[in-house]
Amino acid sequence: MTTSPEPGAVANVNWNPDARVSRETLHALFESSPQGILAVDTEGVIRLWNKAAEAITGWREDEVVGRPIRAFSDKGWQMYEEYRARALLREVFHSLPMTAIRKDGATIHISFSTAPVLDAAGTVIGTVAIIYDITAKLALENALQESLAKMVRVVDETVHALATAIEKRDPYTAGHQARVAELACAIAGELDWFDADGIKGIWTAAVIHDIGKLYVPSEILSKPGELSELELALVRTHPQAGYEILREIEFPWPVADIVRQHHERQDGTGYPQGLRGDEILRQARVVAVADAVESISSFRPYRPAKGTEVALQHLKQARGTAYDAAVADACFALFGKGYARHFQAGEGA
Repeated sequence: MTTSPEPGAVANVNWNPDARVSRETLHALFESSPQGILAVDTEGVIRLWNKAAEAITGWREDEVVGRPIRAFSDKGWQMYEEYRARALLREVFHSLPMTAIRKDGATIHISFSTAPVLDAAGTVIGTVAIIYDITAKLALENALQESLAKMVRVVDETVHALATAIEKRDPYTAGHQARVAELACAIAGELDWFDADGIKGIWTAAVIHDIGKLYVPSEILSKPGELSELELALVRTHPQAGYEILREIEFPWPVADIVRQHHERQDGTGYPQGLRGDEILRQARVVAVADAVESISSFRPYRPAKGTEVALQHLKQARGTAYDAAVADACFALFGKGYARHFQAGEGA
């Protein structure tokens, strides 16, 4: 009775040369494989080496068959020898990465799988490995990673440039956007709504949330007295103006919409669209709370800084009406943990 091999093992391969038909058929399949295949006996001597293995390694069949695999260990094949020994103990390995040296001295990266070879009685008589060259694949992946990293740097640099532009236009709120971004990310970290990438999106939107003020006359932004109704109406155009500036930029997050919605309020009393409740993006709700707390805490041309206690009292009074209750609670929890020591509101000129 023939014992079935364990999963992953190569079944019923017999090294006996008398098994002519079985061996010839196997050899034809073996040579036609587009992936490198090598078989090694229990002593570590190479017994089979196909054409694809020749192409990958540069070593011809007649140069390796009959030689111990350890003879190539100084050419980067040590890892294969280690896993071959484990395969003899019936372990099976799939798609392991390995660095090796070709015959011509070139370094290559290969993926290899190895398993024990069993005879008809289920006895381990060697190991078989399948290898393929992944050098080009890894090079492409590295190039893509470098391209992505470069794109991220360009986006970050662009965002910083935009943030600098508005702060140079409105020196009285210099640092406001950065402080809002820092607070918004800290609040987001208290919630379970966002992963790290989502928080990065909040930072990106928050650090340029007032970009639309580029369209507001500077004399209005720096006016020391109370604004007229007309002037206030002009200031309130900045969320929509910011959206218009940013909407054509393909950020990986809804930055333009967050910027447009950062003055929306849960009860519909905000602007520019009068959104309410779940119509407002969660990210915008976070930025709205951070913006309100920082703005009230900080100096403005028309009033002195009020401090965080006043800002948090305002947030408490408007929790669940103007501001999302969960976001407000996250902000309270944050300051309850001592965030005030790290939060430096702007004191102005």
